[in-house]
Amino acid sequence: MRIVIPVGDPSRRLFLKLVSALPATAWLSPGCGASDPRYLSDTEHRVLTACANAIFPADDSGPGAGDLGAADFIDALLTAFEHDPPRIHAAGPFSDRNPFPNADGTASNRYPSDQFRQFLPLSRVQRAGWRLRLYGSGGVPGGGPNDDVLGPVIGLRDQLRDGIAAAARAFPMAVDQADDAFLEGIYDYLPADVRAQFNLLVLQSVFSLPEYGGNREGGGWRIIHHAGDSMPFGYTYIDPESGQIVDRPGAPVIGPEPDPEPMDAEIIELFNAATLALGGKRVF
Repeated sequence: MRIVIPVGDPSRRLFLKLVSALPATAWLSPGCGASDPRYLSDTEHRVLTACANAIFPADDSGPGAGDLGAADFIDALLTAFEHDPPRIHAAGPFSDRNPFPNADGTASNRYPSDQFRQFLPLSRVQRAGWRLRLYGSGGVPGGGPNDDVLGPVIGLRDQLRDGIAAAARAFPMAVDQADDAFLEGIYDYLPADVRAQFNLLVLQSVFSLPEYGGNREGGGWRIIHHAGDSMPFGYTYIDPESGQIVDRPGAPVIGPEPDPEPMDAEIIELFNAATLALGGKRVF
């Protein structure tokens, strides 16, 4: 599904609406691992951090996207192929955030290693596709498959670097002389195609696994009241006396759970519109 994000004056609220409408796979596993080595210069990193905070600013519910590591997430993606295997798809299945359960379902003091810091090998097709996305036609032997018809593909690395440079030239103050708050305005000077790419990357950074470089300490998850990955502890256990599957206290799965922040009419209407646009039916 192609998501078109309006440009001009995006807001944190708009971004949260878009997250609600996106399928989980669109933002849970897009990127790469650690932030070393780096592709972005210190200045480029600072510009992207400011732009991320401009479109997803801090408020009472949590930090802004830049403060949650959006630029680190993007830098990790841009350097994914400087590792073997490329840091594209985290392996799992467990992080080290939750313990193994005891036989009676209680939490043990044993934790798995963080297996999301390991990455899966890419197939030949996946490798070619990701190299084309990141490096453009010049990064794939023989170029892109549609270059003869559509022209060469410009990779994300060049798109972002050239876009930042264009914004810096148009910005009314030298980047190194602007304070962080004023620098957030440079977002409006990014070329439209770069803004569209950047908006989606920011969404991904805020709500993906922290191992991809963003969502520091799960701060993005807390904004949307998401507990994050729960295994191997999980939300249910088998009661040793009854042999039945039982909800853990405070985290019901089988039974209802109070909604900490009910959706308002505007967000419900967004869901209705998305459902109809995807071919669903509205049932009254």
